[in-house]
Amino acid sequence: MFVLTEKPSVAKDIAAALGGFEYRSGYYLRNGKDCIVYAVGHVLELYEPEEYNPELKKWNIENLPIIPKQMKYKPIESVKKQLQIIKNCFDQYDSTEFILATDAEREGEFIGALILQYVGFTQYDTAKRFWVSQALTKEVILNGITNAKPLKEYIKYKISGYARQHADWLIGINITRFLTIKTNTLLSVGRVQTAVLSAIYLRDKAIAQFKPEPYSQFEVICNSFSLWLTDDEGNTKLAPHGANLLAAQQSLLKGTPVKITAVNTERKTELPPKLFNITGLQKYCAEKYKYSPKKTLEIAQQLYESEKCLSYPRTPSTVLGDENVELYKSSFNLLAPIYPEYSKGCLPDSISSQNKRLFNSAQLVDHHALIPLRALPETAAAEQRNVYTAVLDRFFTVIKDSYMYDISTITATANNFILTGTGKNHISLGWKTDKIENDDIQCFVPPKQGETHFIEKCILHEKMTQPQKHYTESTLLTLMENPKGETGNKLASLGTPATRAGIIDTLLQRKYIELVKRNLIITDKGKFLINTVITIPELRSFISLSTTTKWEERLESEPEQFVTGIKQFLTDTIPVIKELQQGKWENPSIGLCPICKKGKIREGKKNWFCSRYTEGCQFVIRKDISSAKITETDIKNLIEGKKTKQKKFKSQQKGKEFTAALRLNNEGKPEFVFSKNN
Repeated sequence: MFVLTEKPSVAKDIAAALGGFEYRSGYYLRNGKDCIVYAVGHVLELYEPEEYNPELKKWNIENLPIIPKQMKYKPIESVKKQLQIIKNCFDQYDSTEFILATDAEREGEFIGALILQYVGFTQYDTAKRFWVSQALTKEVILNGITNAKPLKEYIKYKISGYARQHADWLIGINITRFLTIKTNTLLSVGRVQTAVLSAIYLRDKAIAQFKPEPYSQFEVICNSFSLWLTDDEGNTKLAPHGANLLAAQQSLLKGTPVKITAVNTERKTELPPKLFNITGLQKYCAEKYKYSPKKTLEIAQQLYESEKCLSYPRTPSTVLGDENVELYKSSFNLLAPIYPEYSKGCLPDSISSQNKRLFNSAQLVDHHALIPLRALPETAAAEQRNVYTAVLDRFFTVIKDSYMYDISTITATANNFILTGTGKNHISLGWKTDKIENDDIQCFVPPKQGETHFIEKCILHEKMTQPQKHYTESTLLTLMENPKGETGNKLASLGTPATRAGIIDTLLQRKYIELVKRNLIITDKGKFLINTVITIPELRSFISLSTTTKWEERLESEPEQFVTGIKQFLTDTIPVIKELQQGKWENPSIGLCPICKKGKIREGKKNWFCSRYTEGCQFVIRKDISSAKITETDIKNLIEGKKTKQKKFKSQQKGKEFTAALRLNNEGKPEFVFSKNN
């Protein structure tokens, strides 16, 4: 037996479950022949352009588009040693009974495919795929190995993975270089991330251009309910100085009789929410705990890998498979007595294959929904407890009674004015027991048609129309999971459950957006990128949600043809747009050049430089000085004549670490400033 895993922890778990394995340096061995070796996530990456051709190291517009005849991979330097161990194991041990046990999803399959290509593995006909989403207990591992399917059944994930990465590389390299050269500003572009940035841009622009308009609402309060003055069309939003409103203010006073002319009541049923997928969990934790999507994913991964109390987290599914009834039942029987405050009100009879909101293989994608598998250890951190509890609560809630209520719409008249109101009457709280929050709709026993009530109070509410809200991390995840077209039609999802958090994080790191309180706001740099792209007709559609979602669909249905189309797009488009005029954006937050006193300090790929470098100004500071990162804050301090904060540096000659600050000398060059304690 020969097993390849994606992570060291999985290799360790499989070795322990099978028994008899001894740990060697970077792998496990049994009886001198059975081998379990592990990767450490991604261990291979695509070549840089200059590795295909040294002339491509310089960013020159004449070299675009860059389209290699064959995309090549190289070891990632930081994990090169482990990749060599993997290759040595494939060379030394028999792989005729090979099992690929990388993470059971598209990215994990692609990681495994890249490694197999690198080591020259070709035995797909006999190879098996270990694909489970439960926590890796001994029983789960043994069952997963026994029931492993042929690896060739997962080829579609491999092909899709290659296509996705190649397309992203081609677009990122070519469009990034083109825009950067033409605007003299580093503008990193990505197939999905720039489309998401464009959506934020459009939302923020609409908010900025929104002009609030005044309106009034006239509330009439009777003994146990409220009614609202309406216009002839039934609207409760009225012109602030409308004749109807002014007349009502004079006629509708305390003690005025109100006759109920109609009461229409409708019974509503609200089913319990479905189980969490990772995006749903990220949205919940962003709203309740203000956790970033990346943080929630990391915590859920810890609970799956280390604590083994959650199922596989990177799932897009909100259901379990038809065959998972016993899995759910066993977790329920284990956890219900431990967490009675959460399991109270559950309907055990709902744990049935007939319950298609819970068990539905037709709706299953890659992995089943997130569920708890065992109790949370007492030693768990508070953040782990919050994430676990969210999953636990949803696990029990999904098999509770529906919430039922009546919505009553009331129509009434008073002194010939028409009044309307809406009220809610709870019938059965069901799964919402202990979860009912303040409602915008009043809760009351509705009056009956023909009754007369009397006004107790009148209130004039003067309001202003409100714009849409800025995107938050939660609502941006919703956008990526369920984007809508201009007509409201549903589009294909953007990214994957595993990558959406990274997309938001990348936009933040590249300073295209910033987090202001809980809102994601586009920055000047982000606006400049989008404004630059939309002025180029050939690229304008490239950043639209509809185009990007169509690409996502083609990546799934026709991955190889999609990459061919991207190559053709670049080949046809780049020559046409090479005449784009140079941009004029400058980052006002950095400041004036301390040497020439005229140029602006700009950010390049590897350094900070003066915008007047073409006129001879030689101010330049590398982003990496003696292994220390030089940030925008550092640059701002330096050009204002201040010192940076203390940083850890590493001597290039002796390799020793030391701590110092930086400041500029009279020639505008950075120099070390040591504290008296050094």
